[in-house]
Order: sequence, then C-alpha cells, then structure tokens
Amino acid sequence: MKVLVGYATVYGSTKEVAEKVGEVLKSKGMEVDVKSVTEISDVSAYDAAVIGAPVMKFSFLPPAKKFVKSNRDALSKIPVAYFSIGFKMINDTQEGRDWMMKKLKVVTKVVEPVDVGLFGGKYIKPEKGLKMPFPEGDWRDWDKITAWAEGLATKLK
Repeated sequence: MKVLVGYATVYGSTKEVAEKVGEVLKSKGMEVDVKSVTEISDVSAYDAAVIGAPVMKFSFLPPAKKFVKSNRDALSKIPVAYFSIGFKMINDTQEGRDWMMKKLKVVTKVVEPVDVGLFGGKYIKPEKGLKMPFPEGDWRDWDKITAWAEGLATKLK
C-alpha cells in the first residue's frame, strides 16, 4: 500500500509531525512518501493520503486547503486522514478539539476523512512575521502522535 503524507508548514513543526507519521506508517509495512503539498502534482499513484497543516490565523493553512480542493476527485477515491497542530490543543480539552474541528471543516467538508489527529504544536517567536500572544514552547506529544499514527495504519487500508 502506497501512502502519501502531505503537509503544509510555516516554521517546520508540521513537517516534523508528518515525518513521524510517515515513519510509523513505514514501520507498519506501508510504502510512504512524505512531501510538502506544494511539491505534489499528482495523487493518483497513492492508495491513501494523510494531510497535515497547522491552524494559523484561525484557519487551516491555505496551501493545504488548496491542495485538498484541487485534488478533491482523486482524494475522494481513497482513504484520507487529516492532522493539525495548534495552540488550542496545548491542553487537549474538548473545547479545544471542537474549535480545531471547526477550523478543519474547510477540508473535512471537501473530502471526508477516516480519521483526524489533533495535537499541540511548537512555537518559537520569529524575528519577523506573525507573533502570537502566548509563550514559546513545544507542546507536541510524540507518544500521542505515534499512537494516532499506529491506529491510522488500519484505518487507511
């Protein structure tokens, strides 16, 4: 089974999560390509896809939205999962999960997923660009990400 793990990222944190998801799926015997959504021109060669992006400025990152919408027909024919990282998942509350799922509707309404993973992200204040009103830190729970990806392996088949 050939799986695409596509991601959109600004500072690289989502790419690292995508790489971990890809690593776990490979350990389950899947053939995996981990690529930026901006580098993917054709999804027809894949049997399943996992698409990840952060929620920034209250929205699933635009390149990921565009990718899902542009590839709607091909993605609708295969199992698809989404993951997202964001500040609302730092404490993993139901309120945070509901908020994140609301932001992911822009893609979940286009191609319905077999699963969605929601995780805390990583934030280091950039010298330039968007500065968020919360402290720097890494809230990615690698055990939780790994467990989600392990469960995903059966859902993508």
